[in-house]
Amino acid sequence: ADVADGFGGGRDVAAKLEIMRDSRLGTYGALALLVSFAAKLAALAAIPNGVVVQSLIAAHALGRGVLPWLSISLSNARSDGLAANAGRPDGTIAAIAVVIALVIAFLVLPFASALLAAIAAGAAALIMALLAKRHIGGLTGDVLGGAEQVAETAIMLLLAARLG
Repeated sequence: ADVADGFGGGRDVAAKLEIMRDSRLGTYGALALLVSFAAKLAALAAIPNGVVVQSLIAAHALGRGVLPWLSISLSNARSDGLAANAGRPDGTIAAIAVVIALVIAFLVLPFASALLAAIAAGAAALIMALLAKRHIGGLTGDVLGGAEQVAETAIMLLLAARLG
């Protein structure tokens, strides 16, 4: 929600970062939350009962598995805040996180579905990285949270289309 408010409502980088730091919910953020909630609910309704838990596990793992990659791929947009304070993982740690997420996805989903879900997570993270670079010049904790939510939603919608 903060990313949607900042990217949608700010005129320049400083205004976008200030909006993202503000805890109040704006119109763009409310719309993002509504669309995300509706998309996840629709996806859950479409996924067969026998694979709902597995789909949630895979989406959760892959959605978080892309975050270390984002952390090493983008510079921080500001010197303070969650992303700056969390530090940057090294390449080995980021690779281990990706491998763990992939192993989990491939253990709980059919091979083709897991592969497509991993591609969806990577594409969602790439899109968020490009948007963050364009709008604020880099990474914040809000961008990490937004990337996770976008990736998770994309995976759930993909699995609903594939398995439903």
